Amino acid sequence: MNIDLARLRHILAVERTRSFSRAAQECHITQPALSRSIAAFEVQHGVRLFERSRGGVVPTAAGRLVAEQAQAMLAAANDLERDLRLYGRGEAGRVSFGIGPLLAALLLPQISRNLLNASPRLALKAVVRPGDLISELLADNLELVFANAWHLGDQAELVIEPVGAFRLALLARAGHPLAGREGLLLADLAPYPSAAAVDASAAVAGAGAGLVCDNYHVLHETVLGTDCIMLSCPALVAQDIAAGRIVVLDVADQVARRSEIVMARRRGRKLSPAAEALAQTLREKLAELPDQP
Repeated sequence: MNIDLARLRHILAVERTRSFSRAAQECHITQPALSRSIAAFEVQHGVRLFERSRGGVVPTAAGRLVAEQAQAMLAAANDLERDLRLYGRGEAGRVSFGIGPLLAALLLPQISRNLLNASPRLALKAVVRPGDLISELLADNLELVFANAWHLGDQAELVIEPVGAFRLALLARAGHPLAGREGLLLADLAPYPSAAAVDASAAVAGAGAGLVCDNYHVLHETVLGTDCIMLSCPALVAQDIAAGRIVVLDVADQVARRSEIVMARRRGRKLSPAAEALAQTLREKLAELPDQP
C-alpha cells in the first residue's frame, strides 16, 4: 500500500478547517485539485472520508480514523526529515568507538560534554579497553578506534590517521622517597610498586609489582596513598600537581615521553558524519593540552 504524504496533508487540512475552499488555501493549491486529491485517496482505498452538509464538511468514521493516523504518520515523517538533516551535519546518529583508558580518562568527559551539549540527539557508545580493540573494529562492532600508534602498527585492513599526542611522565606522591631527587634512572624505580592499566613491566619500565587497573582515577588515588609510581599524562592530574600532592619524577633514561594517538577505521568504510564530528572534537581537545616537551 502506497500512502501519499501530500494527500494526508490535504485530508488533515479539510478535517481541521471543515471546508474544502479554506483547506485548499491552506495547502496552496486550487480547490478542484484538492478535491481530486482526496477523491483519488478514497478510490484507492475504497472509503469515503467526508460528507457535505449545510454546516460544512463533516468527516465520516473512516475520515476520523484516517485523520488520526495521518497526524501520527506526518509527525513521524517530520521527525525523520529533521533527524536526517541533523545526521548529515553530524548532530544525530549513533557512534560506537574504542578508546584506551588513559585517553578516555583524559579527554572523554570533555568530548562527551561538547558533543552532547551541542547535539543532544547524538548517541555515543565508548568501549574503553587497554588491550586490542582492532578485532572489534574488524568485526564491525566499532566504527573507529583511538589508540596509541604503537598498539596498531601497519595493518592492510585499516586506514590509520594521526590525530595528536599528549605528554607522558612518571608520577608519584609528593612524599615519595624519590620525589625531588635529581639524576634518577629507571633502575632507581625497581624497589617501588607501579600503578598501571597494563602489566607493570610494559607500562613502567623498572618499577616493581603493584596495581593493574584500567581506571586511571583509581590509579591516581592509589598513587596518592602509596609509594606506587605511575606512567600517565600530567594534564590528567594537573590540580594535584599544582597543589603539591603529586610530583613528576625526572628520570633521565625514560624513553616514553609522548603518546602518539591515531585513529583507525576499516579500509573502504566511510565514517558517518557523527564519527567525523567525534574525531574532529578529539583532535581539538588534544591540541588544547599543554605544549609537549
